Amino acid sequence: MAVPYFEEIVGNAPYPWQRCLYGAFVEGNVPPAVDIPTGLGKTLCVLLFLLAQTRNPALPRRIVYVVDRRAIVDQTAGAIRSWIDRIAALPALADEFERCSAFPSDRPVRLGVLRGGLADDGEWRVDPARPSVVVGTVDMIGSRILFSGYGDGRSRRPMHAGLLGHDSIVMLDEAHLSPAMKALLRDVERIQGHSKFRTMTLSATGADASATFSLSAKDEDDPAVRRRLRAVKTPRFRSVEKPAGRISEIRERAAAHRAGSVAVFVRTVADAGKIAKKLIGKFGAERVALLTGTLRGKERAELAAGAVWRRFLPDRGRDAGTPSVYLVTTSAGEVGVDLDADHAVMDLATLDSMIQRLGRVNRSGLAEAKVSVVYTKKEAEKPDKTPKTRLQKLEAARAKTLEVLQRLPDLSPATLRNIDKRTLEECSAPSSRPARLHAEVVEAFAATSASLPLPPVSVYLRGVSEDPETPESFLLWRREVADLVPLGENAAGEALAFFRPSADEIARAPERSARDVVESALRRRDGTGLPLIVIEPGGDVFAKVLRNESEIPRLDYATVVLPTTAGGLEPSGLPSGAAEDEVSDVGDDRDRCRYMEPSASGEEGEDGNDGNRGSEEARPDWLDGATELRIPLHDVDEDDAEERFLVYAHRRPDPARQTGEGDLTWLGASTQTVDEHCSLVGDAARRIGAALFSRGAPEIEALEAAGRWHDRGKARRVWQRAAGAPANHPPLAKSTKGRLRSELLGGYRHEFGSLVEAERGIPADVPNRDLVLHLIAAHHGWTRPGFSHPRQWDPDAPTALNRKLAVEAARRFARLQAEHGPWRLAWLEALLKAADAHASSAPSHGGT
Repeated sequence: MAVPYFEEIVGNAPYPWQRCLYGAFVEGNVPPAVDIPTGLGKTLCVLLFLLAQTRNPALPRRIVYVVDRRAIVDQTAGAIRSWIDRIAALPALADEFERCSAFPSDRPVRLGVLRGGLADDGEWRVDPARPSVVVGTVDMIGSRILFSGYGDGRSRRPMHAGLLGHDSIVMLDEAHLSPAMKALLRDVERIQGHSKFRTMTLSATGADASATFSLSAKDEDDPAVRRRLRAVKTPRFRSVEKPAGRISEIRERAAAHRAGSVAVFVRTVADAGKIAKKLIGKFGAERVALLTGTLRGKERAELAAGAVWRRFLPDRGRDAGTPSVYLVTTSAGEVGVDLDADHAVMDLATLDSMIQRLGRVNRSGLAEAKVSVVYTKKEAEKPDKTPKTRLQKLEAARAKTLEVLQRLPDLSPATLRNIDKRTLEECSAPSSRPARLHAEVVEAFAATSASLPLPPVSVYLRGVSEDPETPESFLLWRREVADLVPLGENAAGEALAFFRPSADEIARAPERSARDVVESALRRRDGTGLPLIVIEPGGDVFAKVLRNESEIPRLDYATVVLPTTAGGLEPSGLPSGAAEDEVSDVGDDRDRCRYMEPSASGEEGEDGNDGNRGSEEARPDWLDGATELRIPLHDVDEDDAEERFLVYAHRRPDPARQTGEGDLTWLGASTQTVDEHCSLVGDAARRIGAALFSRGAPEIEALEAAGRWHDRGKARRVWQRAAGAPANHPPLAKSTKGRLRSELLGGYRHEFGSLVEAERGIPADVPNRDLVLHLIAAHHGWTRPGFSHPRQWDPDAPTALNRKLAVEAARRFARLQAEHGPWRLAWLEALLKAADAHASSAPSHGGT
């Protein structure tokens, strides 16, 4: 079948397998597994599905692309972004996507990136009817599907579960690396039992015995495919005595290449750093780059935009006379990275990793590549007894891999694909045992506002193993940490929710390495204390000045925010406890900034912050129209003219904030009264419903009614006072300027007040009344299962009525979850959240 627009978007005609897969998608058939060699456009499955959506509107709206390496999330997202740009430049095709969407946009397809550490711009959530692509890691996607998103708070957990677990297709890349995630997705598909959630695993190793879609005879006859399959990669095996000798030999083998692009693969970050340092000393930094999964986003982006990286791109020009360049990388460069090195040098890894590495060498088959494999004599030794521990199994698999590779005539993709499945399994890294997901467990995870004892999410994402993988942490550095910590956890949490960490700010590290960064910074303080903010995986906030190491909280999958003066980041962007220099704060950009008001010109803050930062001279012009969160730095009278504020400003509305946590929903792109805002949200909810459901579907009316009642509880005086609304003014739901006074609420939840109003105002015989009331009560993540604490109840309603409504809210949740299923009910809640976010982000009252 012809694939319309493919060549205009990609730049070349589709391969036979791509035409066949597109045809299957159009017919509504999603193969459970696809096995395509590296270099033949496997990631283009995303584009093929997008194009099929225009022919078959019944296909899921969201494509969720999962990779097991954070370092390649951004590159994969970059490729998809380029396809969306080209779709936008094709008016007829862009209109196809526009017709199925709820709201107009200059982006025909939305793209979301979930890389960890709270970084997500949220644009993909605002119009659930618009086709979108979400790219993320196993941990970030899997935890969210299980109502337990790492870094998500109470409000976002059900929203993400609904949007990712319903009306979506999940494509798991290199599924052999993630058997537990593969099993989880199959279980989610089994539990739901309908076509609104589909899964498809992707692999390039030939190891997936369940593959139902692979290359055909037509592909083998295609000249371009044949050239790539038979690309010449000549192996050279080098034996050394000791590990130190292996590093030296790798460096020498790499340096021996005087021309071309040379990829250097090693198993550890420490080895990569040592080799890169030596190569830089020999050839200069302009010819050597270091890629690991732990680099901070800013430095990783600079690497991807640099001259060395360009020499590894598949579509580069090739000049035989150009001096060699070197990319030293860990497993971050193995899977999914679109690299095409002329030659490679590597240490010995298991066969699945070796196949991935070789897939980044001479991908186009245009020349002959030389591949040096360096190993120690011990690594080549076969075990004299059956391996039992994971380490022993790894060592045995590497030794077997070496034996297999040495028997092969070459290392071309065609030769590697002829390795039988049993040998592949013997030579691959030992995998953990997947955990079975049961419907009852899902229901427990879905009770996101309860405090239930739950199994660790990592068991379902990574499986059960004798040697479980080390959890990760996400690090960033901000100059205002010392100002925020004394204000308490609520202030710190609201600041980070409003001014969310960007991709540039975040560095990833194993939890033990992140702890070393914090401990080292604390020791350098010489007893003066280290201000630290930690956002725990469930969204809870820790904010404290540490005095000793025993006060450091758990950092598993947490976002750790350090002062810039604490150090902990090498110039290359690698987190390191040994790095003592001040770290650059890269949180501001052309669309957002932080400043003090009034300016403290000439002063120096408690943590050495320059008081001139954010002074009037440095403030951009757009601040006058910005949406701002203003955090008082001192507890003084509101009328005190000398009160100082830490101000966070956004040039544009932030959809991520509008579908966020706490009481930041006070902040919007324009001032809106409660009546105006509820009217806007009702209109937006109807548009979303009309774009997703057939004409006359009862869900459309339910969504609209919920939108028109959802924020009525904000009219209560206690809420207006906490939000700083002016007296003698119609009750406000939104303002562009907000002050952090949530402590004045005393625990009151405005959704409960809205529920009281809706119970009184919506007739008992209204169709879908149960769903309407639940959506109102749940639009900030409560009512899962209910409002258990009297402080949350309506201060203007009788206690008996409040108690009755709280109990009924919990019962209603149980009824609706049994009727719709966990993911569909969460999806319906997400639709109202999206309508709220759209109305809140509208620059004027006519924004919808």
